[in-house]
Amino acid sequence: MSEKPTTKGTSGTDEEIEGPNTTRRTFLKGSSAAAGIAALGMEGTKPANANDTDETDDENDGDDGPTNVILFIGDGQGRAQLDLGRYLKAYREGSETFPLNVADATYNVDRHDAHGSATTFPDDPEEFVADSASTATAIATGHKTYNGAIGGVENDAGEFVPKKTVLEGARDMGYAVGLVTTARMTHATPASFASHVPDRGEEEEIAKQYVRDGGVDVLFGGARSYFLPDGRETDDADLVAEAKRNGYQYLTTESDLESLDSAPALGLFSESDHLNYTLDRQDSDDTTQPGLGAMAEKAIDLLEARGGRKGFFLMVEAGRIDHAGHANYPVVAHEQLEADDVVGRLLDYAADSHGETSVITTADHETGGLSLGSGGPYDVNFDVLDGLEASTDALVPLVEEAESRDEVASIMQEEAGIDLLDTELDELRAYNTPVAEILNHRIRLGWTSTGHTAENVPTFATGPNAEFFDGTVDNTDIAGAIRERLNGD
Repeated sequence: MSEKPTTKGTSGTDEEIEGPNTTRRTFLKGSSAAAGIAALGMEGTKPANANDTDETDDENDGDDGPTNVILFIGDGQGRAQLDLGRYLKAYREGSETFPLNVADATYNVDRHDAHGSATTFPDDPEEFVADSASTATAIATGHKTYNGAIGGVENDAGEFVPKKTVLEGARDMGYAVGLVTTARMTHATPASFASHVPDRGEEEEIAKQYVRDGGVDVLFGGARSYFLPDGRETDDADLVAEAKRNGYQYLTTESDLESLDSAPALGLFSESDHLNYTLDRQDSDDTTQPGLGAMAEKAIDLLEARGGRKGFFLMVEAGRIDHAGHANYPVVAHEQLEADDVVGRLLDYAADSHGETSVITTADHETGGLSLGSGGPYDVNFDVLDGLEASTDALVPLVEEAESRDEVASIMQEEAGIDLLDTELDELRAYNTPVAEILNHRIRLGWTSTGHTAENVPTFATGPNAEFFDGTVDNTDIAGAIRERLNGD
């Protein structure tokens, strides 16, 4: 691990989780933060093929049924990203009355009982803008940490110290647990809930910990190469084979997902990177990748059966909002729409489920410094945004391989719905295919960064004592709220 400053002060004890300038409120009536943190030791692992349906603690066996907590993380999802998705949805529902119909459009995050925000800064005197590792670790463990840390902190001696996560605590109490993402399965956000490494780049070690130490009942995401001998550089471990020996079902396609009927399950739906952007997955005859909604719903079905009377904890990540923000791609809107659709499915489940289900929707940080409206006219052209048929990732290779100006023009008309100006054609032919810049200019989207920003992120909750999330909380408080909820105090 590269040398990092050793002053890691915020939320530095196991006894309480308090963020600076926040008021710690109780998520469950009669609960205390200390009660929710009581088991932060690292010992104890539920075997991956253990089924606790018939032998669970009595505290959740009453008339209320099982206790479930679903945490949805929109990676890179700031207020502007949420609003861009909201307006695109309203445009699609009634372009003739847009934007006056925005208030009437159904946007699922609005259905939550509580609406607030969360801080995002890391525990690092030299860095105020956080990465996904430090923020996901804060949410998962209740401890601030330095950028790059997965599931742990650095002590005053410069040593990496693992911290028990809410998923591990739930697992050890007998809950079924799962992780679902459109990013690599070994990417920072999911990794922070079930692994512990000092550097997020240690993705091969993260994969190893999932299979050998994690005890996670459902793992759905991308990049199977980290689990297979041919794709690993540090060793030739066949983690897929090990997972199968541990009782996991292994799946790689949408059809595999549809036929899956029991956990534990390891679903890795891309070869070496993230799942494709939603525009390149949906309605495509060439993809075998499932959508985030299908993965989340299948995970709930499996965990509900596996958790029995106890219940389950599930983290679902819309990972590609962040990647679109880094690249300044307009398809961030379509990633946001997929995310909101999934939030709606989660809230529907919470409303219909037996027992009590809490749904918490938040983000780790904002990415890109997105603004709606940029550079001159007071306008955002939602007709252009809605006309996109493919992501910029898919468009760039097509443009680069085109052999003529006419072919470039045809590609952009067919896939992006725009007729290029001569000056735009000149740019595409001469300057490393600036497709995103042209689309942003046409749509009137502005970006201030290709990195993360430090703004607070929107946070929502539904379920018992959701009012904890009204107002501003520190991101470490989310872990305390989840622990208290699962303890059932």
